[in-house]
Amino acid sequence: MAQQLYPFDAFSVRELNLQLMKKIGYSIKSKSDCAKLSDLIFKEGLGLISQSTLYRILLYDKVHKPFYNTLTIITQFLGYIDWEDFCRTIHSKKEFNYRNGVLANVQLEKSLLYHCIQSESYKPLEALFNTINLAEQEAKDSITLALYDSLLFTSNTMSFFNYFGNNTFVRESFFEYGVDPSFRIANYDEGFKIYLRNYNPNKSVLDMQSFIFGNCVLFRHYYITGDWDKAVVLGQTLYNKTLLSENEIDTIYIFPRLRYLSLKLVYLKLVNATSLLLEDYVYYLIDYAKTQYISLTYVERRILFYNLGDVFLMAKVDKIYHDQLKAIFKNEFALFPDGLLHKPLAKVLPYFEPNGLLQHRPAQ
Repeated sequence: MAQQLYPFDAFSVRELNLQLMKKIGYSIKSKSDCAKLSDLIFKEGLGLISQSTLYRILLYDKVHKPFYNTLTIITQFLGYIDWEDFCRTIHSKKEFNYRNGVLANVQLEKSLLYHCIQSESYKPLEALFNTINLAEQEAKDSITLALYDSLLFTSNTMSFFNYFGNNTFVRESFFEYGVDPSFRIANYDEGFKIYLRNYNPNKSVLDMQSFIFGNCVLFRHYYITGDWDKAVVLGQTLYNKTLLSENEIDTIYIFPRLRYLSLKLVYLKLVNATSLLLEDYVYYLIDYAKTQYISLTYVERRILFYNLGDVFLMAKVDKIYHDQLKAIFKNEFALFPDGLLHKPLAKVLPYFEPNGLLQHRPAQ
């Protein structure tokens, strides 16, 4: 056997998990997840890796030293030539992040990007953000994640939000793709208000889309944190002042569209709508899922299920409607661990999670 060029370590295992999550759509967290992955690998004709072996590798048992061939089979499932090809790729990405100050090296506790934010040295960051717009998506994702990590620990987030509120990369990659529904960054809601200043819903479909997205993010946050007054004001903005026709709704990208349609149920409950009106709207959402399902891609179906499921839990919708929703997506459940279809909606929902940031920084 050829000498292994790269070690089996925490970094490589973390990258392996991330790429597997992107391929199969959910994080490997349990033995049943590993059993399903074993089945998927076998069905692609790559050989059999047992559930227990995958569990020891992917949940990183330091004592366990997997065979090179086992690691190669897993990486071939991801489209690589072998384990060394996978390692060369991920270490190249790591070097890119070091060169651009995205990651701290072994001598530094914080990245250069963090120190620029903390000291309000924004010109170098502005140059980086303007350059990164021309880069590949993977590079953008690395910068976005590093930006999130840096703002999580910096003391002057408002200064950053005010300075970069109109920056294309910050708006599109940080606030949109990298949105954190858990609002873990200080003044995150104020940052979203600055983000929203750039969009006039009457100007264009794209502006309307961003306007809907930002206000839905804030509305959901204020509702789940019990800030009812702010939630009602935003709900009125979304559902009383901003009147969209069915054609206009269909032109909006599926994630903000589904956030907009599903969160109306929460708004109706917030303003004490009658039980009949609430039930009618639940029926509307289930019918909408049925009619939309056939024309959607796998990723779009996950977005559809997640948004409706999330709101059904928030609005405490009767379990009978949970089951009706799950029944529409029985083909998607076939890709998940056995028995998941019959588990409570709260246990199911993480398998459909479409959020880009939460794939890397799960909420506690």
